[in-house]
Amino acid sequence: MYTKKIIIAVVAFLAMTNISFSQDKSNVYRYDPKAQKYAGEWLWENGNNSLLLTLKFDRINVNYTGREPIKIDAVYGFHKLVKGGQLIEDSTPFKESNYNPDNKKSTVCGNTLEENENVLEGVMTHSSKNKVVKFVIEYIDANHIKLVKVFNTPGVKISTPDAPYDSSISLPQNIILTKQK
Repeated sequence: MYTKKIIIAVVAFLAMTNISFSQDKSNVYRYDPKAQKYAGEWLWENGNNSLLLTLKFDRINVNYTGREPIKIDAVYGFHKLVKGGQLIEDSTPFKESNYNPDNKKSTVCGNTLEENENVLEGVMTHSSKNKVVKFVIEYIDANHIKLVKVFNTPGVKISTPDAPYDSSISLPQNIILTKQK
């Protein structure tokens, strides 16, 4: 019985300490200045197929449900996909807009890996497939980046008769993009 009271007292003390000394998350900031090197317009072309990425670098607010927003240095942007000469996806008309997750105009968002600033990981809206996919981009040099892979996000996928889930991805991968401006 005595041991049980001690355990309860220790747990209560730890809980109170955690609450009273919890960090204010509104000032949390993930500093990532090396990600600036990804900013610009990047183009891959192969015959009638092309992918244009317009990437920007900025400090953005990220809001997690039930938590205080945090600030992060991030790469965000827009993309244009053409396959067989046909326009498949295009968010580049909004490329002059700032990052705003509520208006859904930006279609690319990512961060460099803390252990490797030459790898950018993030998500991209794949509007023709009605989903979001993950990507990995490697920085080659000031004029070239490589879209290494594009893959589906993990987790449960919900299908309805009107909108069945399509696991295919029509975005190219394992391609080298060249800086345009």
